Amino acid sequence: MVLPRRVWDYIRSLGSEGAAYAEIRGWRFDYVAPRYRYRPSVSEVASYCPSRRDIYLRRVVGVKPPRSQQAVYGMLVHEFFLEPFRLVDRGVTDVEELAAARRQLARRLGVRPDRFLLRVYSLGAALALQSLVEGGVPVRVEPQLPGAPVGLSDMVKPDLLVGFIPVEVTTADPYSTYGGRKELQLAGYALALEAWTGFPVDYGVAVYIRRRESGDPFPEWRVVPIDDGLRRSFLRARDEAAMIVENGVDPGPAGDGCPAWCPFRGTVQGCS
Repeated sequence: MVLPRRVWDYIRSLGSEGAAYAEIRGWRFDYVAPRYRYRPSVSEVASYCPSRRDIYLRRVVGVKPPRSQQAVYGMLVHEFFLEPFRLVDRGVTDVEELAAARRQLARRLGVRPDRFLLRVYSLGAALALQSLVEGGVPVRVEPQLPGAPVGLSDMVKPDLLVGFIPVEVTTADPYSTYGGRKELQLAGYALALEAWTGFPVDYGVAVYIRRRESGDPFPEWRVVPIDDGLRRSFLRARDEAAMIVENGVDPGPAGDGCPAWCPFRGTVQGCS
């Protein structure tokens, strides 16, 4: 199984307490119907910017900032972790084939992977092969879910779908604004999945890929109960993002809350 046993046990314990009961479901269109024509992506709703000015600069002003080194490296970690899942899903189970595929991935991305990225790939491969051996719960990699019914972009893609549990993989600091907003992302995936399947989704999992002092990666698994409070927060954030774009409203700079790696720092318009 992709999720560690302790994560499953924790989800079961929460379920027995009824911790994630929710009235606001993806199929309740009286609750989730969009208020604006513009339908933001999940990542726009869960933006790293505290004031969401990045959405205004990108979508309204049309600024195309360069990608920061931190964002690029985060993308590489994301790809090196998920690629083994894609390969196993396509029937690749041989260790040597997975190693060869790692080299192909590096060439495709145009990088020479450092030790951390290599270990991230090994971590993903171990989890993917373990899920194949143990079976039971189906795992889908970046499945496309219709987002329009819940006021989102045409398609939304959680990193993994373990049964009916959306999983988001990130290198963000779990204690930062951006790391905390990963919970909003999971709520968005849950609502889209509910609207599509009619099946209740009560929990999501955020996986924060962190670095030990030794330099090795370790995954920090966080179970997120997707209750009514989180769902309301997501819908408010969705409407705020849509309003910014549709009405051309500048929400103002983030000030001290602007992360040091924000790609809009140094642009003419600025973000602080």
